[in-house]
Amino acid sequence: MGCMGGPGRPFYASLLDMPALTAEAQRVIEAEAERRIGWGSQAITSGQARLHHALATNDTAAVQQAAAGVREGLLLLESGTAALRAIEAGTAPRQLALTWFRGQLGLPPVEAAPITDGGPWGLSWYHLTSMAFLVAFLVGTLLIQHARMRRVDALVRRLSPAGAALDPAPAPPTAGPATGAADTVPLPTPPASAAPSAAAATAAARRPWSGTLRVAAIFRETPTVKTFRLVEPGGGDVPFTFMPGQFLTVSAELDGKTARRSYTIASSPTQRSHVEVTVKREEQGLISRHLHDRVAVGDAVEVSAPLGVFTFMGEEASIVLIAGGVGITPMMSVARYLTDRSYPCEIFFLYGARRPEEFVFREELEYLQKRHANLYVAATMSRAEGTAWMGATGPISKEFIARSVPEIARRRVHLCGPPPMMEAARAALAELGVPKNQIKTEAFGPARGVAPGTPAPLPPPPPAPSPGPTPAGEAIPRVATAEVRFTKSGKTGALAPDQTVLEAAEAIAVEIEYSCRVGICGACKVRLLEGAVTMEVEEGLPPEEKARGVILACQAKSVGNLSVEA
Repeated sequence: MGCMGGPGRPFYASLLDMPALTAEAQRVIEAEAERRIGWGSQAITSGQARLHHALATNDTAAVQQAAAGVREGLLLLESGTAALRAIEAGTAPRQLALTWFRGQLGLPPVEAAPITDGGPWGLSWYHLTSMAFLVAFLVGTLLIQHARMRRVDALVRRLSPAGAALDPAPAPPTAGPATGAADTVPLPTPPASAAPSAAAATAAARRPWSGTLRVAAIFRETPTVKTFRLVEPGGGDVPFTFMPGQFLTVSAELDGKTARRSYTIASSPTQRSHVEVTVKREEQGLISRHLHDRVAVGDAVEVSAPLGVFTFMGEEASIVLIAGGVGITPMMSVARYLTDRSYPCEIFFLYGARRPEEFVFREELEYLQKRHANLYVAATMSRAEGTAWMGATGPISKEFIARSVPEIARRRVHLCGPPPMMEAARAALAELGVPKNQIKTEAFGPARGVAPGTPAPLPPPPPAPSPGPTPAGEAIPRVATAEVRFTKSGKTGALAPDQTVLEAAEAIAVEIEYSCRVGICGACKVRLLEGAVTMEVEEGLPPEEKARGVILACQAKSVGNLSVEA
């Protein structure tokens, strides 16, 4: 707990050394009590938010963790309040500590305890008897629970068609997350009788919500960027919960084909009545042009949400948000959420844009910085000539970061923006001594490969090549060198070396869910049964799922034959 520490010191134990309620003792107790009340309230609020999200996603482990956080907050709140009430009554610190300890142990007040002869270790026989009963009760409860678990395990093994299949197989050795296209993932074929894994069942239970939302308002942020506020058509709260930094996927029927595009939710999860996405109009973007040019207030939009793991809930102390261009959207969700919760630690918000008129959310960031003393905003413009911009100029550089964030090597960093900007920022952070495990990134941009719904045909092998270069503008034909077999649909298609599994599936009408098509959302995860693939981007694939044979269809490529569960 705390920004750089927490209430871990033995507060009530230290009160035993204070026999009298002096002015100094009263000051110390009041300060610690108020501190505990503040952190208790913060822990309860955070725990409630995490509990709400865990219940919405059916994550029982997260429910237990959130409930533990709420209990800890209540304990801190109760201890602080009890201390304030005691010093108001003039209770001596030592008596205050003893009363608190007795209350936590469920022992009666001192005056209610029976007067008996002292027992061993200076304890009364009443205390010894109570403690012995509690220990016996605890041991009996543990034995009963152990016996129940053994019976349940034996019953599951008898009912399973193949008991051995329930034992998790050891994960194949991997070299960690991929660092480029050369990262090859060999994956064995699982036994046909293997029961579905618990992880797969959990993932299916956490499918994102899909449905229709209504456009309640449209705000123009810059000449090329608009914010779309979406609400539940029938009124009330939006029908899903999300964490700051997650995104939603917009779908639309355009020219007879279904197009999809993912956009980060820019609004705060604390705003339950609506969600907002901020979209830049791209000339080659089907959905962005559709939203900017055709969608109006009152229109319905098909949405799937939430998705993504680029999140920050405020559990860690201090956060550095570095964004470029429209990559500011996940950072705004985090900043809005943290300021809504009165996050007590430092928030450093660094932003880079090409020109001042393209500074998205400039007025709101200035407002938030005035209202929250622990929010520090620094911006730089690549081109500021001929404008009234008085701030920093140039790209987000090592010098700009070091000047804006003190002691950045000990802070957590979230980074989002165009790929060139992110590569330069990563290099600068490495030079500043920021460990890689403290940097969390999310890239954005146009999807790699063919456009959604436009399968790439695989022509027959070309004739013998003629001397000389390929004429300008003439497409180089895609030549298949392998096959991919889709086991669920029973179809087999050709697979070229530069073609993804998702593109090969679209070419023969095999349905695989997808969203971002750039390897960050994880919507296109499928199980690889035979073969080996390379994946250029794996941000949407947790290492434990990769070890179990899961791949991202939008990124997986191979020069050999594959078998995929789709």
